Amino acid sequence: MRFLHAFVFLAVLGCTDTQDSEVTGGEFTVHFTQPEDHELAKDIVQFWKEDSLMTGNPQDVRLKQTNAGYDLILVSIKHKSMDDLGFEEIKSLTELQKRLQRKVFKEKEVSLVIGDETFKPLFRPAI
Repeated sequence: MRFLHAFVFLAVLGCTDTQDSEVTGGEFTVHFTQPEDHELAKDIVQFWKEDSLMTGNPQDVRLKQTNAGYDLILVSIKHKSMDDLGFEEIKSLTELQKRLQRKVFKEKEVSLVIGDETFKPLFRPAI
């Protein structure tokens, strides 16, 4: 889990878009554009708290609907390509995706995506 905390430093500045809605819990914010995703965003905030993923720094993620389900875009200012990740970091992100799938998204598919500080997708970590 420490790898996840070290890997994903979620940015606060420059992340929002004027069309975004958001749910905030402490310093963690889930951005989304579809009104029907409000409850899911609240569940993600609750999961982040219960799973001890709060870092003490402002964190932002974006929930985005896709044809397959959802992308949850995590902002990384450190890693800009899949080649920058080590095995343990990829494993931590894969485990996080599995826990999110099981506890929050349930029958809806979720994929973690690493993005830049404007939520532009950079890559999808996978083993």
